[in-house]
Amino acid sequence: MQNLNIIIIENDETIIKQFIDIIAPKVQSLYPFSDGIEALNNINNIKPDIIISELNMPNLSGVYLYNELLKNNLNIPIIFISTFEKTDYFIEAIKLDVYKFIAKPIDFNIIIRELEKFQTKLLEKEESLKIESAIFSQLKMAAMGEMLPNIAHQWRQPLNTISICSSGIKLEKEFGNLIDKNDSLDNMISNMNDAFNYMNTTLNDFQSYLKPNKYESTFYIKNTLEKIDKLIISQLKTFDITIIKDIEDTQVYNYENELIQVLINIKKNAIDELSKVDHAKVIKITTKKIDNKLLISIQDNAGGIQKKHMNNIFQLYFTTKKEEGNGIGLHMSKQIVEKHLKGTITAVNEELIYEDIKYMGAKFNIEIEIL
Repeated sequence: MQNLNIIIIENDETIIKQFIDIIAPKVQSLYPFSDGIEALNNINNIKPDIIISELNMPNLSGVYLYNELLKNNLNIPIIFISTFEKTDYFIEAIKLDVYKFIAKPIDFNIIIRELEKFQTKLLEKEESLKIESAIFSQLKMAAMGEMLPNIAHQWRQPLNTISICSSGIKLEKEFGNLIDKNDSLDNMISNMNDAFNYMNTTLNDFQSYLKPNKYESTFYIKNTLEKIDKLIISQLKTFDITIIKDIEDTQVYNYENELIQVLINIKKNAIDELSKVDHAKVIKITTKKIDNKLLISIQDNAGGIQKKHMNNIFQLYFTTKKEEGNGIGLHMSKQIVEKHLKGTITAVNEELIYEDIKYMGAKFNIEIEIL
């Protein structure tokens, strides 16, 4: 019940006071109204999880309230309370898809039980939606993985044409068929070739990332980090985020794609938090070899993780992002690191100094086996 926002509509002041005394301390917020019209006008601002209303209100009946909610596409459950003396109101009301009817005089133990049941159903629904969202994301990634080879094929045809044309221009110049007094052609050809190589490499990196590769391979951590930067470069530019690297390049034999998935998730979380601050934005990546282990640290200067959340960040469905988060990313990252990469992942808040200014930020430490 602690997370529920409730509207109570009742013209009996004694009952309103009972709700305030008994129910209000057990829920997140309770908004009492003695007039149904006033309550209806405030519903969009309050956004209640559930409404408890007297069925026979003088200015606006419960049936009218219900129909107005439907008319405005507001699917808010209602508990009607009443003596049910007016049988015509009651007969009309029971035809509606109302959450519950409770008779007066009110037994508040029944109210509490019903609210507890409602919150349980609400949480189950939220978890179900999170799972559906995660499954949809996985299916979307799989679909992208299937589509990308076709897109890459279509892109490579004009890219190859550009490459052939630039090579042809270079040969024509070498044979003396083109005059280039200021070597401007050489510069343009060089730029064209650089752009071609960059786009071709980016396509390969995307295909590699989306490919369901479950085999261990040998890779250098510096190259892996460069692949990740290419995948998220647009977000870094959008929010003007500086990447600082202190890399001890190390050869690793492990699951590169799964490590990329973990590091992208942590970096995207850092980007989300940095997008909310108005000072210089920094992500610092450090790698260091210690015996047969590789330590990878990712630190930002977005203010750090709230102390009350620190022990929960790797729990399934825990999120501080409200509508934008599903609480799965860090949990999956921990599972990947521990079960597949044979390593550990931890999080702390730590000071970061950038341009002689001290900032606080979150720091994720990942330790994996090299061989």
